[in-house]
Amino acid sequence: MSNQTYNQYWTEANKELADQLEYESPKDALMTPKDRETAFQHLAVLYVRYIQIFRKLENAYDQIVHPQKRRLLKDVVVATIGRVLEIKSKMVELELCDFLNVSDILVDMKLTPDDLRIPIPKFFVEERHEQIQKHAALLETLNAKQLGFGETLPPFPPLKISEAIRIIQINERGRQGRLRAKYMADIKLQAQREKELDQNEDEMEVNTAAIRIQRVYKGYKARLQCRRMMTEEMTFLGMTPVMRDLKNNPVIKAENNRNRRKLIQQQFEEEYQQSLVNTREKIMKVEGPDMKESLQDSFRQWYMEYKRVNSKFPDFPADRVWADPNFKFELTADGQIPAPPPELEGTGSKPGTASSGKKGKKGKSAKGSKEAKSVKGKDAKKGGKGQEEEEDPDRFKFDSSQYIEGIKTERSTFADKWLKKDESENFAQKHDQDIVKNEKRREVEAEIKGQVMEVLKEELKNLKMAVDREKAGKSRKGKKGKKGKGKKGGKKGGKKGGKGKKEKDMTANRTMESLVEELVQTGILQKYPPVSLREYRGEFNVLGTSLDKTPMTKPSMGELQRSISEYCILPMGMPPEIPVPAITSALLYGPKGTGKSMLANAVASELGAWLFNITPKNTAGQFVGKAATAKMIHMVFKVAKANPPAVVVIDNVEMIFAKKVPKDDTPDPKRIKKDLLKAMKGLKPDMRVLVLGISNKPWDGDVKTLVAPFNKHLPVPRPDYASRQGLWAYFIGIRAPTALKDINVSLLSRMSNGLSAGQISLACERALTNRRLKLMRLRPVTTNELVEQILNMAPFDKDDDKPFWDFHEKTPLVKKRTAMLTAPEDEEGGKDKKKKDAKKPKKK
Repeated sequence: MSNQTYNQYWTEANKELADQLEYESPKDALMTPKDRETAFQHLAVLYVRYIQIFRKLENAYDQIVHPQKRRLLKDVVVATIGRVLEIKSKMVELELCDFLNVSDILVDMKLTPDDLRIPIPKFFVEERHEQIQKHAALLETLNAKQLGFGETLPPFPPLKISEAIRIIQINERGRQGRLRAKYMADIKLQAQREKELDQNEDEMEVNTAAIRIQRVYKGYKARLQCRRMMTEEMTFLGMTPVMRDLKNNPVIKAENNRNRRKLIQQQFEEEYQQSLVNTREKIMKVEGPDMKESLQDSFRQWYMEYKRVNSKFPDFPADRVWADPNFKFELTADGQIPAPPPELEGTGSKPGTASSGKKGKKGKSAKGSKEAKSVKGKDAKKGGKGQEEEEDPDRFKFDSSQYIEGIKTERSTFADKWLKKDESENFAQKHDQDIVKNEKRREVEAEIKGQVMEVLKEELKNLKMAVDREKAGKSRKGKKGKKGKGKKGGKKGGKKGGKGKKEKDMTANRTMESLVEELVQTGILQKYPPVSLREYRGEFNVLGTSLDKTPMTKPSMGELQRSISEYCILPMGMPPEIPVPAITSALLYGPKGTGKSMLANAVASELGAWLFNITPKNTAGQFVGKAATAKMIHMVFKVAKANPPAVVVIDNVEMIFAKKVPKDDTPDPKRIKKDLLKAMKGLKPDMRVLVLGISNKPWDGDVKTLVAPFNKHLPVPRPDYASRQGLWAYFIGIRAPTALKDINVSLLSRMSNGLSAGQISLACERALTNRRLKLMRLRPVTTNELVEQILNMAPFDKDDDKPFWDFHEKTPLVKKRTAMLTAPEDEEGGKDKKKKDAKKPKKK
């Protein structure tokens, strides 16, 4: 697509943002939601719309090549991501559930469930490409261990000797039977040919032979044309996958076009950076002396005019005042210094200004508190109606958002700079030199002003000293005395503060390189294969509603995928200086083969993060003893904090929090519990370190101690019917794309109820071997071959998943939701009774 297309995407997204901001703050007070249900519906609509806007903005930012536009566009993308995460946290706070179904809202907005998938911004990895490459090269140089979890099932289970002999016998009998059948068929064919030759001794006439050849050929052409017409019709109806030529495949063309645009982006960015340096140097050289001279002249004229009127020299303006770009040395009509703007008030150089401002504020607050007390008293006399309205727990209150202000700022900047700008001559979308000149001119002015103001301040000081030396001497003594006291107090305070805040560093005498090398050699810092979150295939539950009142909500694979991106990936990829609702740890639990390890790998891959594996089996036999264990945990989190984003993975995490560990368990998993909890408690969201716990038997651990350290508890479910259908189509398609049209995917999806995604992949791997794929030309793949593999799998029992959902019910959020939905009626009656009693006047 062209540059104009992506610019259009940006323009459309800005219009949609304007509608969103209007919808977020309705002018009519009656439109503001007042209870939980309407508030949730309001937030859900915002959530869905912001996701659509984010998809457009992310696509535009990825493809636009204009370097100045990209800077502004990135700010909009970041603000939109922050608003999405903020709304999601508010929705979770209202419904007390991490997995929210908004299918009814999608129907109203005429969207599909796939429109709810949140894309991972590509700039998370692309802007750190060099850093990621260096880290990968370092791990390769140190022969880092490859990430691996648990026990992987072999493609084919081991056979007993008797079974192997039986298979060999069957195949041998089949081989002999086929040879005999072929031998007999050759004999029959030879006999038939001899019989025809005996009956037709005379040569066939030329016309009869030609007619026979024509009949066979015309039949062949007709069948070929019929097959082609049927394929075109089925393709038009979307009932068969389209097999395209690799050279003309639009997906490959789009990817090649994207790579080409990325190269152009890099080239234009380098030109822009060079232009910034050259323009600044040119302005400093040509216009700098004039700026400096005009500033000095205006200053001298200012203080001389002030002295003529007031018979004394003025005080030099405060730093904040003169640093304002609109500041000028000027006087009012009566020869006084004009008051600073409201936003710069309280910054005067006089010592009494700040204190007087504080007094004023204090006075106002005291006055306000008196008024508040009087209002409370009035409300109390009226029966406490006003107090009840303020403290009503069911009433929804909207919080102010910094991201809305950010979006408004970026929209206004876009409207001022780019919306109506004529770019007909800038077809290549290179940087705008006029904007560069204006920005650099302001930067040079600020720099020159900073240099000149120090000189001018000293000049004014010297003039004052020359006029009144005696007064200047007293002021110097006062300053010296205050300065000495300040130093003493500062030292004392510094010592006290240092003792309380400092933590003991066990590896203070070691370099970061040595710590990284040791963690690689011990197999804790590992490399991992690149995996995209999109490869975790799963569909959404389209039968649910946004007002689901079940105490425990079971997520679908699509909803889990979205939650992983919202909780684990997007907050970790955001700039650290931008605060967003974020977590520092998450617990993934579910049956074997459901994709827990793949999700952990995908989180690290999408972020380009450092990955530390402190699974008990991985650290067995290393760092023996309490001191060594504490040192290991300290090293892991120290290196992780120094190299964000980082992911710390713990498989079989339930063993660390187990009530009793078997005596024959050599890894001794509980030895890291104390230090791990301490390290996890010290994590903050801005550190961008995420601890991922993985468990397929969470009930083996002590529930209270296992649940408490983790911020989020995400169950990883087995695939439902829609997800199984997508998984079968995906796993068959990557092995044998042409076989999909001959296979009944719907039947496979129904028969594989209860199988995990790993088992479905294993069934396809066992059925579609390399040898079987080579024979497809002679014998197409049938549905029965895959059904046979399903029947060989262990049967699924509904009670197998019961322990997982029982554990899920014990997590804090589900407990709160259950308590909220199953509140007894007598409590509500009690509340109403209390309200009625409050309205009645008290008897004296």
